[in-house]
Amino acid sequence: HYSVRGRFFIGTDRDPVPLHERVQEWNPTLPGTRIDQNCTIPYWTPYSPASRSDFERCSKPGRPGAGEIFLLGDSHAEHLLPMLDLVTAATGQRISFTNKRSCFIDPQLTLFLNNRPYKPCTDFAAGEMERALERLKPGDIVMISSNLNNYLSSADAGGTSQGQPAYLSGRRLNVAEVRQAHILSMRAFAQRLAARGIQLVLVVDNPTLAREIVACPKDSASSCAPDPALTASSQLAVRLTLEAAAAGLPNVHVFDPTPYLLGPDGRVRYRNDLGKIIYSDSHHLSVSGSRSLAAPFERFLSQAGLIPGGR
Repeated sequence: HYSVRGRFFIGTDRDPVPLHERVQEWNPTLPGTRIDQNCTIPYWTPYSPASRSDFERCSKPGRPGAGEIFLLGDSHAEHLLPMLDLVTAATGQRISFTNKRSCFIDPQLTLFLNNRPYKPCTDFAAGEMERALERLKPGDIVMISSNLNNYLSSADAGGTSQGQPAYLSGRRLNVAEVRQAHILSMRAFAQRLAARGIQLVLVVDNPTLAREIVACPKDSASSCAPDPALTASSQLAVRLTLEAAAAGLPNVHVFDPTPYLLGPDGRVRYRNDLGKIIYSDSHHLSVSGSRSLAAPFERFLSQAGLIPGGR
């Protein structure tokens, strides 16, 4: 699409995000596995045993007895696969994966997408959460990552509106109500997981850029970042929601990648010190950006006691 630069895009870099940095362009998504685009359920495909992901295919084998990490979400789960690949190479845990684009993983809430109820998303969330309860074993982990800055962050200072409308029992919720409903949903799910000895990791969404990456100067690391105060406010709203879901539940753990994606000035960085791109667009991590979180995430797992054998 860069052939149309000058008409639709602003920027000086002919190829600001090389194909090898675009997680969605890798086929398979994880080399040496069969995790690929077949593990992504199309937007409007109804959820059913016939349409859901096959976890014999959508998985990366692990060491016997090392347990499993089940990564569930939307495209913000998919872009964590390179990170998880590096981590599990060290920990030996199996990866299983499925995702649905633009899908908020909450079994009670119905988003609107393209001005119509996104019920296949609600059914996907409910179905995969139930399937996790049925198939995972004690010590395994459900890891949920989605575009929470779209679903849970506020578009105004009063916390009354958000980007993608959400409904509960036919009533549109404001963002404060969405957060509260999500807290209750995650706590109910966590308690059912706990009864089976299964852990839950909730991922704070990565901070977003203010513009698409094609408009970001190559010789700058953070000039496309939003105001640091806006980033801090959005990230805090998401983190506090997930922390409320985790409060008092020893099997729930919150991983926040935010500190590893900001510069000392609190601005989102889209290039690292070596000049490698960290974001592939305004809100998805690149392959390098995802991999940069591997060491922090492995430390998080270790400190939470989530690595079999105590690595």
